[in-house]
Amino acid sequence: MKFEPGEWDPNRNDPLFKPPFKSRAKIMSAEDYAERPRVGFEEEFDSLRDAMVTLTWLDGNDCDKIYGAYIELMSKQSSVTSHEYVMRVLAQKFKLTAQRVAAICELAHREDQQRKAGKKIYYDAQDYVDKRAREHIEKAYSEYGETAPEQFVEDPMGVTGIVDLEATSGSTVAVEDMLDVDSLMKAVLIREQADARLKIDGHIYREDVDEKLHNVKLSKETQKLMETKKSYHATDDLSERRGELKPMPGDEQPRRSRWKYAAHTVNTRDAKKNKKSIWRKNREIAKDILVEQDGDLRVATVSEVKATSWKPVRNFQEFTYTSLKAAWLERTLRGETGGWGRQEAPEPPAEEVAELEASDGEESESDEQGDDAESEDEVSEEVSEKESNEEEPAAEDGESAKADGDDKKE
Repeated sequence: MKFEPGEWDPNRNDPLFKPPFKSRAKIMSAEDYAERPRVGFEEEFDSLRDAMVTLTWLDGNDCDKIYGAYIELMSKQSSVTSHEYVMRVLAQKFKLTAQRVAAICELAHREDQQRKAGKKIYYDAQDYVDKRAREHIEKAYSEYGETAPEQFVEDPMGVTGIVDLEATSGSTVAVEDMLDVDSLMKAVLIREQADARLKIDGHIYREDVDEKLHNVKLSKETQKLMETKKSYHATDDLSERRGELKPMPGDEQPRRSRWKYAAHTVNTRDAKKNKKSIWRKNREIAKDILVEQDGDLRVATVSEVKATSWKPVRNFQEFTYTSLKAAWLERTLRGETGGWGRQEAPEPPAEEVAELEASDGEESESDEQGDDAESEDEVSEEVSEKESNEEEPAAEDGESAKADGDDKKE
């Protein structure tokens, strides 16, 4: 895929650090935002545009689309794969940063593993949060009379207020009137585009390799040290017991695993001669590291070195999808199934299904009995009301007849 340059990182090492800002929500330019007055009579911005704020929300459906695209791309890769390259492709497609795409894929992978373990995932809570967040964004933009963005968008680099120092240095240079400023600006833009294209095309991506299978490099002194140890071990093995001290057959117990020791051999003379910069020293994997375990001396693997204090500086993007990349390597190298990709929840045991069906049947029967009882009560109440209505007129007739008899006596 041919990557299009975006916004540079603060150190100007990566032209794909952030995608170009594209949204229907309008914001102030980075230059105007950096040149705004620092002192005023108001403490708040007049609008979201003046504050260079873009309220957006990345909902669950968008995250699911990104994870689905990741699975599709990885499934189409050949024997040599690179998670770093795939993350950049997805970042270009969805207009996100590669770091954010890596975090989304890692969280979706862990969610699949939770679903496989039979744990409940609250999708209804996610839908509720997505709905409320969208309502809040629409309400906030309507209060200022501005247009809300349609989808999630990354904040531009200028939102921090840091721009090119040459543009905000305040220094002036005297130039002649015949100087063509427009042509110079055009030349600068062409040069920046060429530099960005050179950085993008010349970037070397990290291949997906199992660090447990790759050993660190050894110098001649360290290799000689290992050969010396092997020669001593072959001639005089002090760990062997004498025959009379060995346990009887059948009394032998399994031996516990011993501690794993790691040693770093350093040639101080060469270190003083070949001084490396701190930046290079912190980013390269240390060499001449040996590991001893259960009496076996061997070369340390890259994975073991990264678990010690001699590990290189952490690559944040690689560290973000650690478990995702490890699951992919287990699937491709060792044929493990169920550790990578979409996973379905296990079916509940037959006993639990029978119990649920029985409980549902009991609840329905109790509901029907309750309805029947309520209908019988209603019928009895109607009958009692009719009887009372019929008795009341008879009583009135008796009272009137008694009154007539009294009148006749009088």
